[in-house]
Amino acid sequence: MCNKYGGEMRMAFDKMDWHAVTFPDSIPYENAGTHIGMYLAWLVNNDLIQDDWREEFADAFERVRSREMTGRDLLVECLDEALPEELMVDEALEFTGEYYVTSYIDDFAAALAEEDVDSEFAVYLHEDTWENYDRIEHVINEKFEKWKNQELD
Repeated sequence: MCNKYGGEMRMAFDKMDWHAVTFPDSIPYENAGTHIGMYLAWLVNNDLIQDDWREEFADAFERVRSREMTGRDLLVECLDEALPEELMVDEALEFTGEYYVTSYIDDFAAALAEEDVDSEFAVYLHEDTWENYDRIEHVINEKFEKWKNQELD
Protein backbone atom coordinates (compact mmCIF):
# COMPACT_ATOMS: atom_id res chain seq x y z
CA MET A 1 0.00 0.00 0.00
CA CYS A 2 1.03 3.62 -0.10
CA ASN A 3 1.60 6.11 2.62
CA LYS A 4 -1.18 8.60 3.07
CA TYR A 5 -0.48 12.11 1.94
CA GLY A 6 0.69 13.89 5.05
CA GLY A 7 0.95 17.44 3.75
CA GLU A 8 -1.54 20.20 4.23
CA MET A 9 -3.87 20.45 1.28
CA ARG A 10 -4.65 24.00 0.23
CA MET A 11 -7.94 23.14 -1.38
CA ALA A 12 -9.79 20.08 -2.50
CA PHE A 13 -12.13 19.99 -5.45
CA ASP A 14 -14.11 17.26 -3.76
CA LYS A 15 -14.12 15.15 -0.62
CA MET A 16 -15.97 12.01 0.24
CA ASP A 17 -17.32 13.37 3.50
CA TRP A 18 -18.96 16.32 1.72
CA HIS A 19 -21.28 13.84 0.02
CA ALA A 20 -21.72 11.19 2.69
CA VAL A 21 -23.07 13.64 5.26
CA THR A 22 -26.48 13.53 3.54
CA PHE A 23 -26.59 9.79 2.81
CA PRO A 24 -29.37 7.59 4.08
CA ASP A 25 -28.12 4.61 6.10
CA SER A 26 -28.72 2.30 3.13
CA ILE A 27 -25.82 3.79 1.13
CA PRO A 28 -22.31 2.74 2.20
CA TYR A 29 -19.94 5.58 3.05
CA GLU A 30 -17.37 4.49 0.46
CA ASN A 31 -19.89 5.14 -2.33
CA ALA A 32 -19.30 8.86 -1.72
CA GLY A 33 -15.91 8.36 -3.36
CA THR A 34 -16.84 6.42 -6.47
CA HIS A 35 -17.37 9.40 -8.79
CA ILE A 36 -14.34 11.21 -7.33
CA GLY A 37 -12.18 8.11 -7.71
CA MET A 38 -13.16 7.62 -11.33
CA TYR A 39 -12.14 11.19 -12.12
CA LEU A 40 -8.90 10.64 -10.21
CA ALA A 41 -8.24 7.48 -12.25
CA TRP A 42 -8.81 9.51 -15.42
CA LEU A 43 -6.23 12.07 -14.24
CA VAL A 44 -3.72 9.31 -13.49
CA ASN A 45 -4.36 7.49 -16.78
CA ASN A 46 -3.86 10.71 -18.74
CA ASP A 47 -0.65 11.77 -16.96
CA LEU A 48 -2.21 14.95 -15.60
CA ILE A 49 -0.52 14.60 -12.20
CA GLN A 50 2.25 16.86 -10.84
CA ASP A 51 5.72 15.28 -10.90
CA ASP A 52 6.22 15.31 -7.13
CA TRP A 53 2.95 13.42 -6.63
CA ARG A 54 3.84 10.95 -9.40
CA GLU A 55 7.10 10.22 -7.61
CA GLU A 56 5.56 9.91 -4.15
CA PHE A 57 2.74 7.62 -5.26
CA ALA A 58 4.39 5.91 -8.25
CA ASP A 59 3.47 2.39 -7.13
CA ALA A 60 -0.15 3.28 -6.42
CA PHE A 61 -0.53 5.16 -9.70
CA GLU A 62 0.89 2.18 -11.57
CA ARG A 63 -1.64 -0.06 -9.82
CA VAL A 64 -4.40 2.22 -11.09
CA ARG A 65 -3.01 2.19 -14.64
CA SER A 66 -2.84 -1.61 -14.58
CA ARG A 67 -6.34 -1.77 -13.06
CA GLU A 68 -5.17 -3.57 -9.94
CA MET A 69 -6.52 -0.67 -7.86
CA THR A 70 -9.49 1.57 -8.54
CA GLY A 71 -9.39 5.32 -8.35
CA ARG A 72 -11.65 5.18 -5.31
CA ASP A 73 -9.20 2.88 -3.54
CA LEU A 74 -6.40 5.31 -4.41
CA LEU A 75 -8.48 8.18 -3.07
CA VAL A 76 -9.07 6.41 0.24
CA GLU A 77 -5.70 4.74 0.73
CA CYS A 78 -3.43 7.57 -0.38
CA LEU A 79 -5.24 10.90 -0.57
CA ASP A 80 -7.25 11.10 2.64
CA GLU A 81 -10.52 10.80 0.68
CA ALA A 82 -9.98 14.13 -1.12
CA LEU A 83 -9.21 15.31 -4.66
CA PRO A 84 -6.59 18.00 -3.97
CA GLU A 85 -5.96 20.74 -6.49
CA GLU A 86 -2.18 20.61 -5.95
CA LEU A 87 -2.19 17.04 -7.31
CA MET A 88 -2.91 18.25 -10.85
CA VAL A 89 -0.77 19.84 -13.56
CA ASP A 90 -1.94 23.32 -14.58
CA GLU A 91 -3.91 22.10 -17.60
CA ALA A 92 -5.83 19.60 -15.48
CA LEU A 93 -6.39 22.15 -12.76
CA GLU A 94 -7.95 24.59 -15.22
CA PHE A 95 -10.08 21.91 -16.86
CA THR A 96 -11.22 20.54 -13.51
CA GLY A 97 -12.15 24.03 -12.36
CA GLU A 98 -14.39 24.48 -15.37
CA TYR A 99 -15.72 20.97 -15.89
CA TYR A 100 -15.64 18.97 -12.66
CA VAL A 101 -17.29 21.62 -10.53
CA THR A 102 -20.01 22.44 -13.05
CA SER A 103 -21.09 19.33 -14.91
CA TYR A 104 -19.02 16.24 -14.14
CA ILE A 105 -21.47 14.81 -11.60
CA ASP A 106 -24.31 15.17 -14.12
CA ASP A 107 -22.23 13.48 -16.82
CA PHE A 108 -21.31 10.72 -14.36
CA ALA A 109 -24.96 10.14 -13.48
CA ALA A 110 -26.03 10.14 -17.14
CA ALA A 111 -23.24 7.79 -18.26
CA LEU A 112 -24.08 5.27 -15.56
CA ALA A 113 -27.85 5.85 -15.48
CA GLU A 114 -30.08 2.99 -14.54
CA GLU A 115 -33.62 3.29 -15.81
CA ASP A 116 -35.24 1.85 -12.69
CA VAL A 117 -33.48 4.13 -10.19
CA ASP A 118 -35.25 7.38 -9.33
CA SER A 119 -33.56 8.94 -6.34
CA GLU A 120 -31.56 12.03 -5.53
CA PHE A 121 -28.91 9.57 -4.33
CA ALA A 122 -28.85 7.48 -7.53
CA VAL A 123 -25.39 8.77 -8.45
CA TYR A 124 -24.05 7.13 -5.28
CA LEU A 125 -25.47 3.70 -6.06
CA HIS A 126 -23.03 2.83 -8.83
CA GLU A 127 -20.40 0.18 -8.27
CA ASP A 128 -16.72 1.04 -8.24
CA THR A 129 -15.76 -1.10 -11.23
CA TRP A 130 -13.51 -0.67 -14.23
CA GLU A 131 -16.52 -1.39 -16.45
CA ASN A 132 -18.23 1.68 -15.01
CA TYR A 133 -15.02 3.67 -15.34
CA ASP A 134 -14.92 2.77 -19.04
CA ARG A 135 -18.43 4.20 -19.39
CA ILE A 136 -17.48 7.61 -17.95
CA GLU A 137 -13.93 7.78 -19.31
CA HIS A 138 -14.98 8.48 -22.90
CA VAL A 139 -17.33 11.24 -21.70
CA ILE A 140 -14.51 12.95 -19.79
CA ASN A 141 -12.21 12.53 -22.80
CA GLU A 142 -14.78 14.21 -25.06
CA LYS A 143 -15.27 17.07 -22.62
CA PHE A 144 -11.50 17.50 -22.26
CA GLU A 145 -11.06 17.71 -26.03
CA LYS A 146 -13.89 20.22 -26.31
CA TRP A 147 -12.35 22.24 -23.49
CA LYS A 148 -8.94 22.23 -25.15
CA ASN A 149 -10.61 23.45 -28.36
CA GLN A 150 -12.57 26.06 -26.35
CA GLU A 151 -15.87 24.39 -27.15
CA LEU A 152 -16.91 23.33 -23.64
CA ASP A 153 -20.36 24.67 -22.73
